[in-house]
Amino acid sequence: METLGWSISFVGLGITALVLWRGVYAHIIGRFPFFYSYIGYGLGGTVAMFLVYGFRRNSYPYAYWLYFLLSIIVEFVVLVEISDHLFGPFPAIRQLGRLLTITISLGLGLVYILPAILHSRGGQSVLLGFALRASLTKAAILGALLLAAHHYGLRLGKNVAGLILGFSIYLGVNIANFAADQFFYHLYDNVFWVMSPIAYTLCLAVWLIALWDYVPVPGRGTISPVGGRDSEGVALELIRFNNELSKFLEK
Repeated sequence: METLGWSISFVGLGITALVLWRGVYAHIIGRFPFFYSYIGYGLGGTVAMFLVYGFRRNSYPYAYWLYFLLSIIVEFVVLVEISDHLFGPFPAIRQLGRLLTITISLGLGLVYILPAILHSRGGQSVLLGFALRASLTKAAILGALLLAAHHYGLRLGKNVAGLILGFSIYLGVNIANFAADQFFYHLYDNVFWVMSPIAYTLCLAVWLIALWDYVPVPGRGTISPVGGRDSEGVALELIRFNNELSKFLEK
């Protein structure tokens, strides 16, 4: 199982490097700055873990858990990226969406994630409890963004849809994985350490395909609501709200 886990990690490392290379080659890093910052962090962190394991193996458990904890927090930037692109046609609303995503992330972190650290008895169980709550928090935020996109008929496009699909697979597998490990304890440990790299590698594969090229969203400014109201009316409503919000932010 350990060999399989490391093999999957090597594959994931290769795909991560390929995602970053393609972003540079296709000149789309600037269009997804938060996402590619996360990819760069993942590439650098994985390489660092391999180096620590190879040259300072005694320090590897501590380095791994630190990297694991930081990764859970850094992953929230993918949600910020998705929020930015969903509300792309409306700069003020995009800023508000970014602020709300960050605020909800911090707020839920304080009231929902932090207790997993403060009120747990064991070291590994503390971090896995934190990881489970963080994954549930991210899934809730992603669900709220998808509901907004569905209600207002916001066009996702290939790139953003791929970001959402890959992240959804990753979160779904991780939620099931962390929950199973907490429920079955040590009986699930061997499977746990394989499932996490598999989830991340699958996510990276989806992202590689989705972001191989930048595909502009057709009819980016077109909004079509779900339920009763005409699309022009909702578009005007959002434009009006964007303008009012812009005036407020400029004060």
